[in-house]
Amino acid sequence: MEVIHSWSAPRSLSTSLMYSFSQRDDIEVLDEPLYANFLRVTGLDRPYKDQLLSKMTDIIYGPGNSKYRFCKHMSKQRVLGLPENLTDLLSNCVLQQSFDKFVPPSFIELGLWDLVLIYNDLCGIGKPPPVIDAAELQKDPE
Repeated sequence: MEVIHSWSAPRSLSTSLMYSFSQRDDIEVLDEPLYANFLRVTGLDRPYKDQLLSKMTDIIYGPGNSKYRFCKHMSKQRVLGLPENLTDLLSNCVLQQSFDKFVPPSFIELGLWDLVLIYNDLCGIGKPPPVIDAAELQKDPE
């Protein structure tokens, strides 16, 4: 199986590219398989971190049912601790977006508008939900 690594930054149509590759019968796709190593190296805590780390190498290099494996990576996930030959022996491409084309996430893209709609709908049926400040929850989870 030939592994193709696509490296990109956010908002560069990388997910669209990944889905277009997934339409081919001879390709299987992996969405950000290096995320586990990124968590390990950066120390970011996620509840599923250990599970991801234990499977990362098998997921990328393990056997598959297709001729090709397309791996979509975010460039920030190319951190220390990756196998040395990750980029040497395999096919790689870099997907970039012109700086003037980058669009900062909007209120809607962040999902905040949906939260407002959900809140309003629940209030409209007489069941206003509690609003929890994530910073307060993190500070005092009890």
